[in-house]
This record gives sequence, structure tokens and C-alpha cells, in this order.
Amino acid sequence: MSRIAVVHYVGATQKSRSVVASLVADFRQQGHDVTVLNIGRFGTVFQDFPPEWAVRLAGHKTHRQRFAKVIESVGADLTVLDTDPTLMINLPDSRQAEGLQAIESELLTYFRQETLNDHEHYVRWMRKNLTQQAFACYVALHSWLSENAPNLVVIPNGRTSRQKMARIAAEDIGIAVKFYENGRATKDSYYLGTTQPHDRIASQAEVDSLTSHLSTSEISELAQIWLAERMNPTSRTNSFSAGWGDTPQPTAVGEPRQRAVFFSSSADEFLAFGPMWNIDQWSSQFQAFDMFMERFSDKGVDLILRIHPNLSGKSQKYFRATVAEIKELKKKYPGLIIHWHNSPANSYDLAKSADYVIAERSTIALEANLMGKPVWINQAAQWDLIADVRQVLQPSDIETDDLTPWSVDTSRAERFIAYWVIQEHPLRHSWREWSSWNPEAAPFVMKLISLLGKNPLSHKRHLLSLEWARWRNNHFTV
Repeated sequence: MSRIAVVHYVGATQKSRSVVASLVADFRQQGHDVTVLNIGRFGTVFQDFPPEWAVRLAGHKTHRQRFAKVIESVGADLTVLDTDPTLMINLPDSRQAEGLQAIESELLTYFRQETLNDHEHYVRWMRKNLTQQAFACYVALHSWLSENAPNLVVIPNGRTSRQKMARIAAEDIGIAVKFYENGRATKDSYYLGTTQPHDRIASQAEVDSLTSHLSTSEISELAQIWLAERMNPTSRTNSFSAGWGDTPQPTAVGEPRQRAVFFSSSADEFLAFGPMWNIDQWSSQFQAFDMFMERFSDKGVDLILRIHPNLSGKSQKYFRATVAEIKELKKKYPGLIIHWHNSPANSYDLAKSADYVIAERSTIALEANLMGKPVWINQAAQWDLIADVRQVLQPSDIETDDLTPWSVDTSRAERFIAYWVIQEHPLRHSWREWSSWNPEAAPFVMKLISLLGKNPLSHKRHLLSLEWARWRNNHFTV
């Protein structure tokens, strides 16, 4: 029997309760001694349930004590860590760069921007407080882990500041680490593995070994089931599918022409993931698209651009800058067909119709490759060393590529998807056990009530600004 510490806090997704409760129950069933370490007190903004009086006023209810009871019911312990000013533990200088990188990534995600304006007071305040809380979290975790010496520390994701501090604290003491997070490939599941989910090098390096026990037919079946679920309008692994319909293709006049479909991405937090993700030399994805479009125009290929639906969730500054770049492309290539972020155009129909697929790092590129489509990507992707795709990371890559489609080896994309699927485990608990509404799809009234949490006024203004931006972005028209 091993002693396992599971690091937990309720963050941006309330689903973390269901994931941790399921993870702990699975560990206990395997006979392990488990302690849940709640590091929620080291947060910078409050993201848990709103005050109970406000919840009831809105006609809802929460079950605030149930999580602790569920953990207790399976025989695990729940420990809440807090700041201890008497502890004299410092984060090693060699580790501080990792912590600061995690804070930068967290800030980019929080502000929904590609760059941060350090002249803004709130940006400076957030960075300062994230740094203080992250380093305090390291001290508390280092102290507890040193004293209790578990055999394994299991942490969520590993990307953001507190998550990174948990990893560093465990590694500095010499304790093995595993990672968990919401399921990426299957509905109602959680991931558990030895590789940090956004470590594109380490994760791809273990694909072959972790799938070696599967037959070729089993791998193919897992991949096809995954794709079918993603494409389903009621998909619970692709939230965008529900808003898409059948997409009629333009009627060709005369001889049928080849078609190049471009898929934009919207994952600005990758910009702060470090050297393994920053391998391209483009100023933006649209610079790469422009060079491709010029080459394809010379070849008489039709051009279609699909804007990632997640653009709706970005700040107005990010949104306006992106729209301006897209309009410049349209001005340069008048025949370019653009399906904006709020269009019901079905991305899968567009991929199926393509002779060429060009993308930044969106999952649709992996899906198109699985369909047998030749795919060019212009930035680092989670699957770029496994799937049968071509990287174009700088202008010279496009200049030297003859842009000739090839016979795609879909087995490579299939194997990567199977690798995703087999590392996931079914949830034992749902959101209904913690509240009467689904926090992942909160009704508008509950979004308003969330503003009553104990947070700085600047955070509340930020949330309102993002909701206003989302509404405006969703109602955007050319």
C-alpha cells in the first residue's frame, strides 16, 4: 500500500470536485492511503460557490459539506493547508524561473490576451499577488510533504502557478509525481498519468510504449469512436459541435477546383509554455496563412478560412486585433471565403471537403489528419511529432515546400488518440452532487451572483468586461 497526497483546489472549473472525489475513490479501491491537500487558501481570486443567501435567493442550492463527507466516506483524509509565517523555506533560485513562467501563462489565460500591459494597475496587482501566493504555497507544501513523506504526489495539470509549485515542492524533496485533470478525450472522465498534459515532448515520447499492448484494430476503433463523439451535435467532448449544422459547399462552375481550408486557433496561454512550444518564427498565425494563400492562389486553389469559435471568449482588444488581421487577408484575397467564429458552419464538413488543411495547433487539424487529409501546421502542437503532418515554422519552410498533397498515414493520428483515451477513467461523481446548477454551463443569474464572492472590485469588473466582450463577440457581423 502506498501513501498518496492529492493536491486540490476549486479553480476555474467546479468540475474539479467530481474529478478529485473520483480519483480518490479509485485510489482507495486499489488499497492506497490517501490524503487530499486543499491549497485553496493560496488563491488570488475566489472562484468557489457564491454566498449561500444569494444562491437561495436565485432559487438554487449548494451542498457545501458534501465534498468533505465524500472524501471521508471512502476512508481518505482531507487537510487544508494555510500560510505559516514561522516556516523558513525559500524557493530555490534555480526554480524561480519555472514559477514565473507559470504565472505568466496564468495571467494570459486570465486576461484572454496574447500580451500583457504592465502599465495597467490590475495586471501588476495580479502578478504581484499570484507570485506571493504561489511562493507561499510552495512553502506550505514543502513543509507538509517533508513531514509526512508520501510515496506519490498527484497534482492537477501542472501548468498554473499553484500547480507548478506543487510539482516543484515534490520534486525538490524527491517524491514521485503524477498529474490529473478533466478528461480530454472521453466524456465524464478524468486523466491520470505521469506526464504533464501540456508537455508536448514527453507526452509524445511515451505514446508508443503506452499503446504497445493494443492491436492495430483496437487502436483504430478507439480513434474512430473518439472522432464520432467529437462530431456528434450532442457531443460532450466538443462543446462547439452543438452550434454547427450541415454546411453546403459552393457549387463549382466549370472544372472542379481544389480547396485549401485554413483553421485558426485560439490558445494564447501556449505562448508562455516555454521553449518546447515557442519553436516557430511567425509574428502571428495569419502571417503564415497569408504566405500559404499566396502560393495557393497562384495554383488556382479556392481559399476557405474557418475562425476558431473560441474567439468569442477573448477580450475586446484581442478580438479587434484578430478581426483586423482577417480583414487584411480578405482585402488581399477577395475570393477568400470566411466562416467567422459565430458561424454555424460545420468545421468537420469543411475538413472533409478540403484537399489541403492548414492550421495553427487546433485539434481540428488532428481530426482532419485522422480523416486522411494532408495537414500543414505553423506552430507547435500536442501531436506534431506523431501525426502524419508537416510543420511550417518559418517563411522558408513554405518557400521550399512544393505543397503537394500526400497519401496520409492515418495510423499515426489513431495511435496518438488511443494514447489519450486509454489514460482516462470514468467519473464516479457529477456536478449534481455539489450544486443544483451546472457551474460549467451556469445560467446568467448565477453568473451575476458569482460577483458577490469575496473578490477585489477589479476582478468583478474584469468578469463583467469579459461577459460583455463575449456578448459583443458573439453578435459580431461583418
